Amino acid sequence: MTHPETTSVLGRDGVELQLTDIWRRLLGRDDVGIHDDFFSLGGHSLLAIKLTVEVRRLFQVDLTAADLLAAATVAELAEIVRGGTAERQGQLVRVQQGSGDSPVYALPPVSGTVLLYPPIARAMGLDQPFWALQSLGLLPGEEPLSSLEEIAEHFIEQLRTVHPDGAPWNLIGYSMGGLLAYEIARRLRERGERVGLVGLLDTRITVEPSGDPDFALRALLWRGLRLELDVDWLRGLDPGTRAQVLVERAVAAGTMPADFDADRLRRMIDMYQHNLDALTAYEIKPYDGPVTVFRVTDRSLEGGTLPADLGWSEVAEQAVVIDVPGDHFTMVEPGQVEVLGRRLREQLDTMSAAAPAS
Repeated sequence: MTHPETTSVLGRDGVELQLTDIWRRLLGRDDVGIHDDFFSLGGHSLLAIKLTVEVRRLFQVDLTAADLLAAATVAELAEIVRGGTAERQGQLVRVQQGSGDSPVYALPPVSGTVLLYPPIARAMGLDQPFWALQSLGLLPGEEPLSSLEEIAEHFIEQLRTVHPDGAPWNLIGYSMGGLLAYEIARRLRERGERVGLVGLLDTRITVEPSGDPDFALRALLWRGLRLELDVDWLRGLDPGTRAQVLVERAVAAGTMPADFDADRLRRMIDMYQHNLDALTAYEIKPYDGPVTVFRVTDRSLEGGTLPADLGWSEVAEQAVVIDVPGDHFTMVEPGQVEVLGRRLREQLDTMSAAAPAS
């Protein structure tokens, strides 16, 4: 949240002055104050990655996505930089503190990361508490879990550490993250807990195994690193050379932190494939509650006719379909995500008003 009385404060020491300058250049704005929120000023996942590169170059401090989400102002980020280290926060990331007592929990898509969720959270309103989870296995020393069921149980344990007593569980997930949200909701309801919004952001009921052996590489290349390289050429390189080429190109493009090495890049590729394998092996079970499917209006990428509710009425007690603009990818990008956030908030408020008091 912006602090009106300090918005004009552009830095109280050399660290804050340099960070403010980086933000000005990345955001294309002159009105950056040390207490302004990066994402509220127009920051998004690609700019956040570029920010980590700039901080590494200036201060030799490594930041994670969790660091940027937890320290979203210049003043907060400066504390991390001055300390010389960026503290790891595990899988659970507080995207926005908010002021209410009914938080939303967002589950990771196939990439395993959380950087797509801040714009959604802010579009829901700065008063909305919002947490996101990133996949286990992205950071050095972590080993991914082997099934979606295990992942769901692990995430429930993580969320219990912050979940308010008596509050409903509101869960959302983009694309394949929706299947995680569904499985967590199903398990919680089986245990007699209150489940509120189960928001499935253009999530299909099943995930078909990919016939493309290079799916993980293509997904990381085009959606994660934003690089236009020939996949056939990359496939012809030995694994070590391929990883080094991708690291060099991504660092040069500003889509990968400068301290990334080939091992971390391989971990990112493996995460795409690992999550996809876990989700394609998942055997969905019935859920005795409602789900809300946020369905894109531009369905030109689907390559066939899918049911309006993407099949969720087959397993859920009720499937409510809410139209949102864009296609599967642009629905979470600027220009479309604002509508998605408003529709999510409307559904959350509607369910909260209809729910009995705890």
